Amino acid sequence: MPPEKPTSVSDLLQQGQGLLERLRRGSSQADEALQAVRAELPEEFARQVWGASTRAGTLTILVTSAVWATRVRYHVPGLREQVARRLGVTLERVTIRVRPAGPTPRP
Repeated sequence: MPPEKPTSVSDLLQQGQGLLERLRRGSSQADEALQAVRAELPEEFARQVWGASTRAGTLTILVTSAVWATRVRYHVPGLREQVARRLGVTLERVTIRVRPAGPTPRP
């Protein structure tokens, strides 16, 4: 009897089973959150936001540097309400984390 052919990742994603489906859904939700945050910020600020996610009533925003984190914090009150409305969720708090978008060069 010949060995069974492995199932490709794309086939698993299309079937929407288990962990892979949750990963796909989570990725889609994170992308929606990022787009909603960027849409509510001035363009100069939006370029410095490279990630966003919502979980348990908290919006987490990832920015490129501490300087931009401080600037984005000034927009949080209106941003929280607008992003919540765009996503159709309730957001009780916003956290901003500094995470450089690319790999950190080694000295």
